[in-house]
Amino acid sequence: MQENWYFLEKLETPDDGISARVVVRSDSPWFAGHFPGNPVLPAVAQLAIVFDLIELDVIERGSGRKLVPETIQRAKYRRVIRPDETIHVTVSPLDDPPGSQAMRYGFQMRVDNETACKGTMQIKPQ
Repeated sequence: MQENWYFLEKLETPDDGISARVVVRSDSPWFAGHFPGNPVLPAVAQLAIVFDLIELDVIERGSGRKLVPETIQRAKYRRVIRPDETIHVTVSPLDDPPGSQAMRYGFQMRVDNETACKGTMQIKPQ
């Protein structure tokens, strides 16, 4: 499945979250100028992948509402992601904030069995 600037190799949506394999190819515009001779996938691109997976999961489970990211919490970036590396992404729903329409998800991206980034993303219907 081709998703704009990255390739979604595998997607699974068990009851307890989302599991996916993603590759951002070297010709992706995210690598242009970031950084010449030493390409690194920017954090915002990593978060965009996580949000896309959450949105796919919510749509698959029956909500047709448009979603927007609201907050990112405890995001930690521990390993750079290079072009053409296979990224293993897991996203799990967390308890929603009391009295809010927002939904919270914990996420982790791994490359070569190393954590590249992890954190919490809160989204809400628009």
